[in-house]
Amino acid sequence: MNTILIIGNYNTFTNLLYKKFHTEKWRIYTLVNNKKLIKPIQVFEQYVFDYKSDTVKEVIESCRPDVILFTGAYDSSYNWNLKNVNDTALSFIADLSNVLVSAAALGIKHFVYLSSEAVFEDDYLIDIKEDMPATPKGYKGMAIALGENITLYFGQASQTETTVARLAYMYKIPSNREECSDPISKMCLEALIKGRLQVNAKKEFSCLYVKDAVEALYLLINAEVRKHNLYHISSREEITEDKIAGLIKENYPHPVDIVDKTIGLKKRNYLSDERFHTEFSFEARNSFTETVPKIITYIDKHKKHFLYKDEIYQKEQDKNSLTRLFRKAVPFIECFVIFIPVFLLSNVIIGNRNFSSINFYLLYVLLFAVVYGSQQAIFASLLSVIGQVLNRFLNPESAFLYTDTDLYIQIVQIFIVGLTVGYLKDRYGDLNKKLNDEIDFLKEKLNDIKIINSSNKKIKDYYTDKLIGSKESIGRIYDITSKIHKAEKGEILFAALDILKEIMETEEVSIYLVTNKDYCRLASSSGAKACSLGKSIRIKDYPMIFDILKMRQVYINRTLDSNLPMMASALFDDKQNMRIVIFLWDLPYERMTLYNANLLTVVGALVYSAFVQGANYMDALAYKRFMPGTTILREDAFNEMVDVYKRAKEKGYTESCILYIQKEDLTLKEVNEKIRPMLRETDYIGLRADGNLAVLLTNTGENESVYVRERLHKANIKTYLSYNI
Repeated sequence: MNTILIIGNYNTFTNLLYKKFHTEKWRIYTLVNNKKLIKPIQVFEQYVFDYKSDTVKEVIESCRPDVILFTGAYDSSYNWNLKNVNDTALSFIADLSNVLVSAAALGIKHFVYLSSEAVFEDDYLIDIKEDMPATPKGYKGMAIALGENITLYFGQASQTETTVARLAYMYKIPSNREECSDPISKMCLEALIKGRLQVNAKKEFSCLYVKDAVEALYLLINAEVRKHNLYHISSREEITEDKIAGLIKENYPHPVDIVDKTIGLKKRNYLSDERFHTEFSFEARNSFTETVPKIITYIDKHKKHFLYKDEIYQKEQDKNSLTRLFRKAVPFIECFVIFIPVFLLSNVIIGNRNFSSINFYLLYVLLFAVVYGSQQAIFASLLSVIGQVLNRFLNPESAFLYTDTDLYIQIVQIFIVGLTVGYLKDRYGDLNKKLNDEIDFLKEKLNDIKIINSSNKKIKDYYTDKLIGSKESIGRIYDITSKIHKAEKGEILFAALDILKEIMETEEVSIYLVTNKDYCRLASSSGAKACSLGKSIRIKDYPMIFDILKMRQVYINRTLDSNLPMMASALFDDKQNMRIVIFLWDLPYERMTLYNANLLTVVGALVYSAFVQGANYMDALAYKRFMPGTTILREDAFNEMVDVYKRAKEKGYTESCILYIQKEDLTLKEVNEKIRPMLRETDYIGLRADGNLAVLLTNTGENESVYVRERLHKANIKTYLSYNI
């Protein structure tokens, strides 16, 4: 099973990626940097770490992916609309570099970097091809273009294959206002808010719907070989603003005015995907003429997610600013409130000998210096100085202010004690904060180790389960092989039905034998629909199936034609002749994947191997099973075949009946030469206990046996039908 590590926070784009790769039986790991994100059901294991952390290397080493997909330009964790976009650009490059270095150090086979049209910010008159140099101007474009160069350089300098995929203006149905980042959704949002659109009809560009982007990326990643390391992916539709505006005006429920601002020369920003289209035969299935009405419908239906967001955000921002300001002012308010009783108390005890040795101002400053630190200590000291000066003015018995040396000594004491204790408090706080940060760092590292260990345990348990009971495990394959080889030699194709039903998870399976290279004859089937093509199929009548099977490929009914099987596979002999055809019916569309096609091929090969082995065994024992010089089975061999078809008939896998023949005065050899040409290769002639003969007609009901009896009657051979099988 292939594995992929997708790096980037969850959004509409990544969720579709997970569904696609999960459907194709890839094991998906994700690396995100937001702890609030909930792991999608398709993801096997989620890692939550900063892309710049050393833990990224441990994550890659733990999951050992075949491919790393860095969503880059389409990672929603990078906010390119902020004022500090330069910091976002620096963080983007640092994250990419760390992931690339870790991937190269661990020998990852393939690294895919997602870029966008943002690297081309000039206006062009011709289509933009991969060999044209990037022309970024803003921080975002420069960061994404630099990411391309770094990725391609690592591909040249290391053993890792690196691929850059530029997705042209990828758009989607936005779930909220933040996702309106592409030109189409921006215009739809503008029409909702303003009811007016300004368009430039000379501005042409190419877009790509998100579902088409996912399909294209899967083709790129799943390919065994890629001829180039840089691809443009687009829808091959030339789009202009006036075309989009026309669709918006036509589909919006309220009036939308279109203001034509067309000026200047024709401008093109059209990414040519000729290289990707030629190599991978990719065709976009979703046109903007179909998706724009869907976007409009969704936005209009969920207006609350798109309107008035800026105003709400501004109110919340103002509210948060006032809250922070109030929290910072609380210690100063406390200091001022406590100062009032200290001032009154100091004024009362002046002249009292019992309290003259107590300096309440000094205790007051010491209290705030110990609790809050130097800032509040200085503020409390200033208030204490003011308080002492006021005490001198209010007390007429006090000495003159300019000559009161005791006052100056007390002021100096207050500042020295306040600043010293406040400094020690601040230093202690800084030291304590540093120790707490170190403890938090160690706890985070410990938590990272626990997460990685938990992931490793899940992977270990997963592989343990696969070894024991998985459909792809060695034990399961051994079980399949054992069931086939334990089957009676004539019962292999019936045992194969049970195995195919279980492995492929469908109740409708049919197996045909190819005869004369022109016809397929039904050997066994597990239901009415499985044999709906008939008991005999002419190969020329179904070229859509057999042309593919002749190329030794698995046929997949991608048109979902109910009259055809959902999947088919052919088995060939050593001379490249088609011998057996397996049809699967009622297979769900999501299971019509490359994985299930390969699974059908493997199981079919096991069935054919056992079938050939059984046929060779029968041929080797021909002298024991057949009467000399004939194809007439001996009594015990014939009864054995009757029992096989009786059990198969009870399961509903086939029809059969027995014709009793009166040979009269003819010898066995004469009867054999007379009867054999009138029967099919899959029918059996055998001896009965009374010395007469019987014919086992396989896949033939009582009504159909009439035709065989008529042919034999014309040859003067008397028959009668048995009802006991």
